[in-house]
Amino acid sequence: MPDKTKSKVLIVDDDVFISEQLNSILEDLGYQVTEIAFNAESALQALKTNPPDIAILDINMHGRNQGFEIAKYIRENLNIPFIFLTSFADESTVNEASKLTPDGYLLKPFNEATIFSTLNIVLKRHRKTNSHFNIKIGHEIHKVKDDELLFIMSADKYIEIHTKAKKYLKRDTIDHFIQENELKGMKRVHRSYAVKIDNIDSVKGSTIYINNQEIPISNTYKEAFKKAYSSFL
Repeated sequence: MPDKTKSKVLIVDDDVFISEQLNSILEDLGYQVTEIAFNAESALQALKTNPPDIAILDINMHGRNQGFEIAKYIRENLNIPFIFLTSFADESTVNEASKLTPDGYLLKPFNEATIFSTLNIVLKRHRKTNSHFNIKIGHEIHKVKDDELLFIMSADKYIEIHTKAKKYLKRDTIDHFIQENELKGMKRVHRSYAVKIDNIDSVKGSTIYINNQEIPISNTYKEAFKKAYSSFL
Protein backbone atom coordinates (compact mmCIF):
# COMPACT_ATOMS: atom_id res chain seq x y z
CA MET A 1 0.00 0.00 0.00
CA PRO A 2 1.22 3.55 -0.70
CA ASP A 3 2.55 5.64 2.15
CA LYS A 4 -0.20 8.16 2.89
CA THR A 5 2.30 10.54 4.51
CA LYS A 6 4.13 11.06 1.22
CA SER A 7 3.23 14.02 -0.96
CA LYS A 8 1.75 12.80 -4.25
CA VAL A 9 3.15 14.17 -7.49
CA LEU A 10 1.84 13.99 -11.05
CA ILE A 11 4.51 14.18 -13.77
CA VAL A 12 3.49 15.42 -17.21
CA ASP A 13 6.21 15.31 -19.90
CA ASP A 14 6.32 13.83 -23.41
CA ASP A 15 10.04 13.03 -23.15
CA VAL A 16 10.35 9.51 -21.69
CA PHE A 17 13.94 10.04 -20.58
CA ILE A 18 13.08 13.28 -18.75
CA SER A 19 9.97 11.88 -17.08
CA GLU A 20 11.76 8.72 -15.89
CA GLN A 21 14.67 10.77 -14.58
CA LEU A 22 12.25 13.03 -12.73
CA ASN A 23 10.36 10.02 -11.40
CA SER A 24 13.56 8.48 -10.04
CA ILE A 25 14.64 11.69 -8.32
CA LEU A 26 11.21 12.27 -6.76
CA GLU A 27 11.05 8.73 -5.37
CA ASP A 28 14.57 9.10 -3.95
CA LEU A 29 13.41 12.30 -2.24
CA GLY A 30 10.46 10.49 -0.66
CA TYR A 31 7.61 11.61 -2.91
CA GLN A 32 4.95 9.30 -4.33
CA VAL A 33 4.52 9.64 -8.09
CA THR A 34 0.86 9.01 -8.85
CA GLU A 35 1.28 8.78 -12.62
CA ILE A 36 3.41 9.84 -15.57
CA ALA A 37 1.34 11.45 -18.31
CA PHE A 38 2.62 12.25 -21.79
CA ASN A 39 0.00 14.69 -23.09
CA ALA A 40 -2.91 16.88 -21.99
CA GLU A 41 -5.51 14.14 -22.41
CA SER A 42 -3.75 11.59 -20.19
CA ALA A 43 -2.86 14.30 -17.67
CA LEU A 44 -6.47 15.46 -17.30
CA GLN A 45 -7.60 11.87 -16.85
CA ALA A 46 -4.98 11.35 -14.13
CA LEU A 47 -6.06 14.54 -12.36
CA LYS A 48 -9.68 13.37 -12.33
CA THR A 49 -9.09 9.78 -11.21
CA ASN A 50 -6.22 10.22 -8.75
CA PRO A 51 -5.66 13.89 -7.82
CA PRO A 52 -2.09 14.57 -6.65
CA ASP A 53 -0.87 17.07 -4.08
CA ILE A 54 1.18 18.84 -6.75
CA ALA A 55 1.68 18.60 -10.52
CA ILE A 56 4.85 19.13 -12.56
CA LEU A 57 3.86 20.17 -16.08
CA ASP A 58 6.05 20.31 -19.15
CA ILE A 59 4.91 23.33 -21.13
CA ASN A 60 5.58 22.27 -24.70
CA MET A 61 4.49 18.74 -25.65
CA HIS A 62 3.96 17.31 -29.13
CA GLY A 63 4.51 20.68 -30.77
CA ARG A 64 2.15 22.83 -28.73
CA ASN A 65 1.88 24.32 -25.25
CA GLN A 66 -0.29 21.58 -23.74
CA GLY A 67 1.03 22.42 -20.28
CA PHE A 68 -1.00 25.62 -20.38
CA GLU A 69 -4.20 23.64 -21.08
CA ILE A 70 -3.56 21.41 -18.04
CA ALA A 71 -2.68 24.39 -15.85
CA LYS A 72 -5.93 26.12 -16.76
CA TYR A 73 -7.90 23.01 -15.79
CA ILE A 74 -6.10 22.83 -12.42
CA ARG A 75 -6.75 26.50 -11.67
CA GLU A 76 -10.45 26.16 -12.49
CA ASN A 77 -11.16 22.79 -10.88
CA LEU A 78 -8.57 21.79 -8.27
CA ASN A 79 -6.98 23.41 -5.26
CA ILE A 80 -3.45 22.08 -5.82
CA PRO A 81 -0.23 23.84 -6.79
CA PHE A 82 1.53 23.23 -10.11
CA ILE A 83 5.03 23.83 -11.39
CA PHE A 84 5.96 24.46 -15.01
CA LEU A 85 8.84 22.39 -16.37
CA THR A 86 10.43 23.85 -19.47
CA SER A 87 13.59 24.32 -21.48
CA PHE A 88 12.11 27.50 -22.95
CA ALA A 89 12.97 30.66 -21.06
CA ASP A 90 12.09 33.15 -23.79
CA GLU A 91 10.05 36.23 -22.88
CA SER A 92 6.86 35.27 -24.75
CA THR A 93 6.66 31.84 -23.10
CA VAL A 94 7.32 33.29 -19.66
CA ASN A 95 4.69 36.00 -20.18
CA GLU A 96 2.08 33.47 -21.28
CA ALA A 97 2.96 31.14 -18.40
CA SER A 98 2.72 33.94 -15.83
CA LYS A 99 -0.91 34.59 -16.77
CA LEU A 100 -1.74 31.17 -15.29
CA THR A 101 0.04 32.05 -12.02
CA PRO A 102 2.13 28.88 -11.61
CA ASP A 103 3.44 28.14 -8.14
CA GLY A 104 6.97 27.63 -9.43
CA TYR A 105 9.24 26.84 -12.37
CA LEU A 106 11.79 24.13 -13.09
CA LEU A 107 14.18 24.73 -15.97
CA LYS A 108 15.72 21.84 -17.88
CA PRO A 109 18.27 20.51 -17.21
CA PHE A 110 17.28 20.06 -13.54
CA ASN A 111 18.98 18.29 -10.66
CA GLU A 112 17.95 16.79 -7.34
CA ALA A 113 18.77 19.93 -5.36
CA THR A 114 16.59 22.25 -7.48
CA ILE A 115 13.71 19.77 -7.49
CA PHE A 116 13.88 19.35 -3.71
CA SER A 117 14.03 23.08 -2.96
CA THR A 118 11.31 24.01 -5.47
CA LEU A 119 8.78 21.38 -4.37
CA ASN A 120 9.53 21.92 -0.69
CA ILE A 121 8.92 25.68 -0.90
CA VAL A 122 5.80 25.36 -3.06
CA LEU A 123 4.14 22.67 -0.92
CA LYS A 124 4.89 24.44 2.37
CA ARG A 125 3.52 27.72 1.04
CA HIS A 126 0.40 26.02 -0.30
CA ARG A 127 -0.29 24.19 2.96
CA LYS A 128 0.18 27.36 4.97
CA THR A 129 -2.19 29.43 2.85
CA ASN A 130 -4.81 26.68 2.52
CA SER A 131 -4.86 24.99 5.92
CA HIS A 132 -7.95 25.70 8.00
CA PHE A 133 -9.77 24.82 11.20
CA ASN A 134 -13.43 24.62 12.14
CA ILE A 135 -15.27 26.64 14.76
CA LYS A 136 -18.43 24.84 15.86
CA ILE A 137 -20.99 27.08 17.51
CA GLY A 138 -24.29 25.36 18.22
CA HIS A 139 -25.37 23.67 14.99
CA GLU A 140 -23.20 25.92 12.84
CA ILE A 141 -19.69 25.09 11.66
CA HIS A 142 -17.50 27.97 10.49
CA LYS A 143 -14.47 27.13 8.35
CA VAL A 144 -11.56 29.53 8.99
CA LYS A 145 -8.16 29.62 7.32
CA ASP A 146 -5.23 29.31 9.72
CA ASP A 147 -3.59 32.48 8.45
CA GLU A 148 -6.79 34.47 9.16
CA LEU A 149 -6.58 33.83 12.92
CA LEU A 150 -5.28 36.78 14.95
CA PHE A 151 -5.77 36.05 18.65
CA ILE A 152 -8.01 34.33 21.17
CA MET A 153 -9.28 36.05 24.30
CA SER A 154 -10.99 34.38 27.23
CA ALA A 155 -14.13 35.97 28.63
CA ASP A 156 -15.54 34.17 31.66
CA LYS A 157 -16.64 30.71 30.41
CA TYR A 158 -16.37 31.77 26.78
CA ILE A 159 -13.59 32.61 24.38
CA GLU A 160 -13.54 35.25 21.68
CA ILE A 161 -11.81 34.01 18.52
CA HIS A 162 -10.66 37.04 16.57
CA THR A 163 -9.90 36.64 12.86
CA LYS A 164 -9.11 39.17 10.15
CA ALA A 165 -12.73 39.06 8.98
CA LYS A 166 -14.82 38.70 12.15
CA LYS A 167 -15.06 37.62 15.79
CA TYR A 168 -16.58 34.34 17.05
CA LEU A 169 -17.88 33.72 20.57
CA LYS A 170 -17.68 30.11 21.75
CA ARG A 171 -18.05 28.32 25.09
CA ASP A 172 -14.57 26.86 25.59
CA THR A 173 -11.13 27.52 27.06
CA ILE A 174 -8.14 28.87 25.15
CA ASP A 175 -5.89 25.86 25.75
CA HIS A 176 -8.59 23.31 24.90
CA PHE A 177 -9.52 25.12 21.69
CA ILE A 178 -5.89 25.33 20.55
CA GLN A 179 -5.23 21.66 21.32
CA GLU A 180 -8.50 20.41 19.82
CA ASN A 181 -7.84 22.20 16.52
CA GLU A 182 -4.08 21.55 16.54
CA LEU A 183 -3.45 25.23 15.87
CA LYS A 184 0.15 25.94 14.93
CA GLY A 185 1.90 29.20 15.72
CA MET A 186 -0.40 30.11 18.61
CA LYS A 187 1.30 31.28 21.79
CA ARG A 188 -0.12 32.08 25.21
CA VAL A 189 0.98 35.55 26.30
CA HIS A 190 -1.43 36.15 29.19
CA ARG A 191 -3.96 34.13 31.16
CA SER A 192 -6.61 35.80 29.02
CA TYR A 193 -4.84 35.83 25.63
CA ALA A 194 -3.13 33.68 23.01
CA VAL A 195 -1.84 35.20 19.77
CA LYS A 196 -0.94 33.99 16.27
CA ILE A 197 2.74 34.86 16.16
CA ASP A 198 3.07 35.38 12.41
CA ASN A 199 0.20 37.90 12.42
CA ILE A 200 1.79 40.18 15.04
CA ASP A 201 2.40 43.70 13.73
CA SER A 202 4.86 44.75 16.41
CA VAL A 203 5.91 44.29 20.04
CA LYS A 204 6.80 47.20 22.31
CA GLY A 205 7.76 46.44 25.87
CA SER A 206 5.03 44.28 27.36
CA THR A 207 2.45 45.04 24.67
CA ILE A 208 1.69 43.20 21.45
CA TYR A 209 0.11 45.10 18.57
CA ILE A 210 -1.95 43.01 16.20
CA ASN A 211 -4.55 44.36 13.77
CA ASN A 212 -4.96 47.62 15.76
CA GLN A 213 -5.45 45.68 19.01
CA GLU A 214 -3.21 45.99 22.06
CA ILE A 215 -2.59 42.73 23.91
CA PRO A 216 -0.64 42.58 27.20
CA ILE A 217 2.20 40.13 27.86
CA SER A 218 2.20 38.93 31.47
CA ASN A 219 5.38 38.08 33.37
CA THR A 220 4.34 34.42 33.49
CA TYR A 221 4.54 34.04 29.72
CA LYS A 222 7.10 36.74 28.86
CA GLU A 223 10.24 34.58 28.46
CA ALA A 224 8.50 31.80 26.50
CA PHE A 225 6.88 34.35 24.21
CA LYS A 226 10.14 36.23 23.57
CA LYS A 227 11.87 32.98 22.63
CA ALA A 228 9.07 31.94 20.25
CA TYR A 229 8.79 35.41 18.70
CA SER A 230 12.55 35.84 18.18
CA SER A 231 12.81 32.43 16.49
CA PHE A 232 9.96 33.44 14.16
CA LEU A 233 11.75 36.65 13.22
